[in-house]
Amino acid sequence: MEAVRPLPSVYFARAVDLVDPTEVAVSSARAREALAGFGLRLVDPVEHEAGAGLRGLTGGAHATAVVELDLALLRRSDAMLVDMTIPARNYIGCVAELVYAHLWRIPAVVYVGSTGYEERPWLRYHASHVCPSLDEAVAILRDVLSGTAAWPAGRTPG
Repeated sequence: MEAVRPLPSVYFARAVDLVDPTEVAVSSARAREALAGFGLRLVDPVEHEAGAGLRGLTGGAHATAVVELDLALLRRSDAMLVDMTIPARNYIGCVAELVYAHLWRIPAVVYVGSTGYEERPWLRYHASHVCPSLDEAVAILRDVLSGTAAWPAGRTPG
C-alpha cells in the first residue's frame, strides 16, 4: 500500500494590521481556492493565531507569541505566497517573513498588482519571484514546487 503524501503547503502572508477582518478572510479564501486548484494547501497564520489561545496576552508577550507562531508555521511550509497589492502600504510583517523565507531557502512568490513594487531591489533580492497577479503567483508556485520553474540566478531551493 502506497503512503499518501500530504499536499505541499504554502504559507500566506498579506496585510493584516489595520485591515478590515472581513477583507483579511476574503483574501485568504481567494488564495486558498487558487492554490487548491493546483493541489496546494494554504497555511493561513491568521487562522492559526485565532486558535492558539493568544487572547489573554498583551504587549510584548502577545507580539512574541504571534511572531514565534507565524515563524514556526513558515518554517514548516514548502513555499510562501505574499500579497503586496496595496499601494503605499508598509508591509512590515510580510517583509520580515520574506527575509526569513530567504534565509531558510523557502521559495517565496510575491504578487504586487499595479503598485510598482516589482522593481524594488530588496524585494527582488529576497523573493524567488515577483509578479503582478495571484493567478500568476500560484502558477509559479505550482511550477516551483513541481521542480519545473526556473530558479532565480544564484539561488536553489532547499
